[in-house]
Amino acid sequence: MTVQKLLLDTNIILDFLGKRGPHFAETRLLMLAGKIGEFSLWIASSQVTDLIYILTNGGNKSKTQEVLEKLRSLRTFINVHSVSDTDIDRMLATTWNDPEDALLVDMALRMRADAVITRDAEFPKSDAIRVHDCPGLFAWLEKEKGISYAEVNI
Repeated sequence: MTVQKLLLDTNIILDFLGKRGPHFAETRLLMLAGKIGEFSLWIASSQVTDLIYILTNGGNKSKTQEVLEKLRSLRTFINVHSVSDTDIDRMLATTWNDPEDALLVDMALRMRADAVITRDAEFPKSDAIRVHDCPGLFAWLEKEKGISYAEVNI
């Protein structure tokens, strides 16, 4: 099987880094699989500053170094795809209710990603690219590819 190229929505990163509730385990599994090369994980460059702002609670300087360290750790296995002027212009012209979602779909198509991974239940489905949440991705891989991902306690 070729490695799946996955563009991650900001909420997936936040669930993982923030160890948020019931979603942490599934995002942890995704990140572990990405770290060992089972998936090629990506974010858009525009998401990096969003993550810093959110994770520092709106720019709280006392949290900046901790957040930067977490993001440096992620960069060891998460790739960043640049957002171009054209991408921004297309997002600004979108008719979608959530321009960030439009930008992510455009980015996913431009970078030839296999899917966008999000927890946003209102993320628009697209005929041009698969959209999954983490459990949906793992269920799809098991059904379509016969591959089961489960964490094994050692």
